[in-house]
Amino acid sequence: MESSSSIKDKTKFVPGNVQNLVLFRKFEDFIIYFEPKVEKFPHYEHFALEADIKNCLHRTMELIIRTNRSSRKVEGWYKIDTEFEILRFYIRFAYSKGSKYLSLHSYETACKMMTELGRILGGLIKQGNQ
Repeated sequence: MESSSSIKDKTKFVPGNVQNLVLFRKFEDFIIYFEPKVEKFPHYEHFALEADIKNCLHRTMELIIRTNRSSRKVEGWYKIDTEFEILRFYIRFAYSKGSKYLSLHSYETACKMMTELGRILGGLIKQGNQ
């Protein structure tokens, strides 16, 4: 059995480690929540909307990781912001009257999570532009 001090050592802050980045952790939570919802889309959407959303999720996470390692962070944060906007479109479309692949609860939860992510990213951009 591990002692509590060795557990704390594994979770301690390490500079440059992407897991220290709040945006990374929050977006990871969003993927864990949202990807199973997307996988429940109708089968005929498997290679269309479902694939587009999953690709956007993975591309965004990749950008978060790359930006954390980059010396040009503000540029990377703007790219992430663009991916967030695309993802917001997909979420709205998946809930729209024509498709309604998401329940109201899933839609509202996804929107709240994306709003929080947007605030975190906006703060990073504002801080980086000063």
